[in-house]
Amino acid sequence: LQEWELVVLGKLKWNLAAITPHDFIEHILRKLPLPKDKLLLIRKHAQTFIALCATDFNFAMYPPSMIATGSVGAAICGLQLDDSDSLTDLLAKITNTDVDCLKACQEQIEAELVNSLRQVRQQEQQSNPSKTMDELDQASTPTDVRDINL
Repeated sequence: LQEWELVVLGKLKWNLAAITPHDFIEHILRKLPLPKDKLLLIRKHAQTFIALCATDFNFAMYPPSMIATGSVGAAICGLQLDDSDSLTDLLAKITNTDVDCLKACQEQIEAELVNSLRQVRQQEQQSNPSKTMDELDQASTPTDVRDINL
């Protein structure tokens, strides 16, 4: 059965080796001047942002490199490791993208995170109205794809 599937895919000329944003993360992180002890956390946050982007059709028009770069930038800024424009300039230079497009993508990723967290908060309020607003405001950036409740 698998052999026949390969024959059909070959005849249709389908390329199953698609490039995804995950393919770019390591290349980007290697070229950034970041503390080695924070790389795992940044990688994990960036992967979470990429998974979040995969759930929203608005990101379908961005190339995988742009989503990866925006996710890394959002992760670094979210962790408050660097919030300057020099980071965005460096990321744009690494991936050879336009700075303004990269900023727009990163802002859209951050907005999607806020929207997702807001939805989770509303669901928690509906399911458990006894929680106070202070308890619900302590939401933080999810660090695992399984932490995103869509």
